[in-house]
Amino acid sequence: MRQALNSGTTRVICKALHSIAVCGWIGGGLAILILLKPAGNPSGSEEALAFQRSIKALDEFLITPSAGLATLTGLYLCVGKPWGFQGHRWITEKCAITTVLLIFGAFWLAPGLQSLAPPDSWHLEFGAAYHRTWLWGAVAATLQTSILVLLVGLSILKPEKPKSRHN
Repeated sequence: MRQALNSGTTRVICKALHSIAVCGWIGGGLAILILLKPAGNPSGSEEALAFQRSIKALDEFLITPSAGLATLTGLYLCVGKPWGFQGHRWITEKCAITTVLLIFGAFWLAPGLQSLAPPDSWHLEFGAAYHRTWLWGAVAATLQTSILVLLVGLSILKPEKPKSRHN
């Protein structure tokens, strides 16, 4: 099994898919942040609904599949290495942070941003609730995307303390 996972072509394809998926996940997060900027001051309920639908489409068709593929390919790449998940501390940390981000995004961030849509009548009372939801979504999406970028940095730097040699 490990030999199949370690074959050169399989690992290259898996790394490529992983990189593409990570770019999709981060790119989708950045796209939502770009949409949230003008969504903070919509001219009416139709415009607010258009922003909400765009955010929902990005989440359903880009972020969710990309996050799933990035996670699966990351797990596959770890299983294929002799040290697995426990050989390097940064791999364990990255796995734990990714799990937290997946849970946060699936059960808190995505449902919150999808509830951004206003009712048919745009009135002052609902406008305040819309802006509270918008502000919460903007902060949460910024946090999520920033942590994803930091995870990419962790993958690039691979911080390991050199092991001391005993003479």
